[in-house]
Amino acid sequence: MIGFVRKALSILLYPAARVIVTAQSELQRIRTVGKSPVVHFDEPYGGQPIMLLALYQKGRLRPDLIRLIEAARAQGLYVLGVNTLKLTHPEELRDLVDCYIERPNFGRDFGSYKTGFLHIFHRRWEGHCPRLLMLNDSVFYSEKRLPKFLNDMMASDIEVLGSTENFDIEHHMGSFCIAFGSVILRHKLFRKYWNSYRLTDVRPIVINRGELKLSKVLKRCATGPDQFAALYGAARYIQAIKTDLALLDFAIANVRTSKIFAWKRASLKSVAVEFRDRYAMRKEDPSAFTKGVEVSSHESFEEVYLANFDSLQSYFKEVLKADNINESDLRNMVVAELGEGFLSGSQVHQNACILLEIGLPFIKNDGLYRGIFSLEDVNRISALIEPSEAVELLSILVSRPYGGRYLTGWKRAAFEAGLI
Repeated sequence: MIGFVRKALSILLYPAARVIVTAQSELQRIRTVGKSPVVHFDEPYGGQPIMLLALYQKGRLRPDLIRLIEAARAQGLYVLGVNTLKLTHPEELRDLVDCYIERPNFGRDFGSYKTGFLHIFHRRWEGHCPRLLMLNDSVFYSEKRLPKFLNDMMASDIEVLGSTENFDIEHHMGSFCIAFGSVILRHKLFRKYWNSYRLTDVRPIVINRGELKLSKVLKRCATGPDQFAALYGAARYIQAIKTDLALLDFAIANVRTSKIFAWKRASLKSVAVEFRDRYAMRKEDPSAFTKGVEVSSHESFEEVYLANFDSLQSYFKEVLKADNINESDLRNMVVAELGEGFLSGSQVHQNACILLEIGLPFIKNDGLYRGIFSLEDVNRISALIEPSEAVELLSILVSRPYGGRYLTGWKRAAFEAGLI
């Protein structure tokens, strides 16, 4: 009953929330009119690959961002940082960052991306840059995975290479990490996009005008469909769990546990029910030859807990006495179930553990806030990174608990509508 009342209240408050969020964005735009980005230092550019890092950092950089920058510098990347907030001592970054810009606080990450690209275009660096990696600080970076990841992103010949895909709303690349080849950087449509991009602080508009539209522009700029891809995309994941039983079991054990968000959660129980419905027939019931078997939750045997692929096979062979189970068919169904879960929504949120396991070096900082991570998920993620990093990550995540529970009034309405 309480949940129903809260939902009804959020619906009633939505118009007010929309007006407030839009007004706040417009007020911030007015506050920043006439203010220009400040270039604190700008080292000469020598034609090397560039890392454009959009920041929202006050006082000093987070430790994981320092580790990211150090890893990029170790691989010879020119680091261009654009910060929406202000550091206390920006000059201290001179040995870490090649070019550091602070800009007015309006436009979210795409405002920082635009400032960075206009800086590049103004200096005509795009004519010499072989490849550019665009990143932001909405993710937490894990150090040990960074060197290989950066090399994979920057050594690739794929013209548009995202870290992960996103199937929420429509297929696109997560804008928190995309690498662009020289063909893209020099394309007139790419330059036109950034020159004409209109800043806003309203989240759904940034998603549509920024992340979604950018992917559409990049598809037009790429020389072929195979030149728009994700390093840790669905095809790579599905192929990996098809051929690696240990990884398959890891994926089974580390499916997202939060029940708040509606994206599909893969389940061996679902596979077991589907497999029985598709293949099983009761020996004593002739009518089973003409209709599917209804699976009851009140069987005569005790409960069985399915923790991995072997336990699923044992369930059929030992509990149901089905000795003729085709392992290949059963495994294909498990891979399909996990694959469908992987494809649901934002991959970086939905599949945090498995992506870390196969090499992605970061975790989305809003996973708990959006309700996609549970604290159990956070503990599993933490177990896959260094203990010192786990402490840093936990501090970031719990500073923004689930908005649908802890926000109130118009802010909750705005959150549930995706406005904030």
